[in-house]
Amino acid sequence: MKRPLIFVQDPNALKNWLIACGSDAKVLYDLEAIDTRFTPSDCILLIQISKQSGIKEVSQLATAGFDILLFSDEPSNTEGLQVFKAGIKGYLNTFATPERIEQALATIASGSIWLGVNVMQAMIDSVIQKSIPSDAWKVRLTNREQQVAMLVLETQSNKEIAKSLDITERTVKSHMHNIFEKLNVSDRLAMALKIKNWT
Repeated sequence: MKRPLIFVQDPNALKNWLIACGSDAKVLYDLEAIDTRFTPSDCILLIQISKQSGIKEVSQLATAGFDILLFSDEPSNTEGLQVFKAGIKGYLNTFATPERIEQALATIASGSIWLGVNVMQAMIDSVIQKSIPSDAWKVRLTNREQQVAMLVLETQSNKEIAKSLDITERTVKSHMHNIFEKLNVSDRLAMALKIKNWT
């Protein structure tokens, strides 16, 4: 696992971040010339958005090759979409629980992104943009998997899908797993992109 480097101004948040990151974490007091002090492939940056670490600065670090888990005091879909475009790997509330931070770190370590349900749904919605994708992708899926996929494209959560189809959330997760495997994708956003651009 990459070494966590922490840049945060709030001492209450720092406590949770340190619990989540473990003893290997290093607290940073600035982000000056960080790419000369650390090798991007060896670490992950946990950064609280601030005047010192705005989206422009974070984008430069992402361009330099750092994996970044970004934290915001007031996360929003708009900001989440903006920072994702800047190249970050994860986006959380500054005061997230240690367990949630650990989940985000594990997701990023596995090569995926962590944006939270609301931001992910906003991204899917912006990708689909009310367009009607080709139906050719459906031949790879069962009827039920097609139903689940279409509800994902309508930006429904697992809970909403379960209610719409009168099945359990666990069954929805099982269908999602099968859809991801059959379409060779790793998450909802990748699925939406693949379906939208299906040829």
